[in-house]
Amino acid sequence: MTTPIRLTIPASAQWVVLIRTATTAVCARMDFSMDRLDDLRLAVDEVASMLIKDAIPDSEIECELLPGEDGRLDVTLSTHTKAGVLPATNSFSWTVLTALVDDVTATVDANQLSIHLRASASENTVDA
Repeated sequence: MTTPIRLTIPASAQWVVLIRTATTAVCARMDFSMDRLDDLRLAVDEVASMLIKDAIPDSEIECELLPGEDGRLDVTLSTHTKAGVLPATNSFSWTVLTALVDDVTATVDANQLSIHLRASASENTVDA
C-alpha cells in the first residue's frame, strides 16, 4: 500500500476529526502500535490547529497520507495562510510535534504553509 491518500477539508476545527480519523485508519492498516497511532493522531491534530490559526478565511486544509513499504507514514498538511511564514521552531507546539513523530519539516511557497510529518510503526526508528 504505497498509494497516497488525499483529503481536503475546510480550514475549521470542526472538520479536523476527518483528518484524525483518516490518519488513524491508515496507521491501523499499517500495524502501528496504539501508542504510535495516538502519537501521530495528536501530531496531526496539532498541525491542523497551527494551520487553522493562520489560514485565510474560507480556505481549505489539504492532507496527504503516504504509506511507505518500509513501515513509515508521511503526512503532509497544508493551507494558504495570511502571514506566509514558517512556524517558530522554538514554540511549545513545535516541541510537542518533534516529540510525537520521527521528523517534522515545514515549507512556505507563495503563502501556502506545508508541514510534513514522518512516523514509523516502530518507536525506535532513526533516520540515517
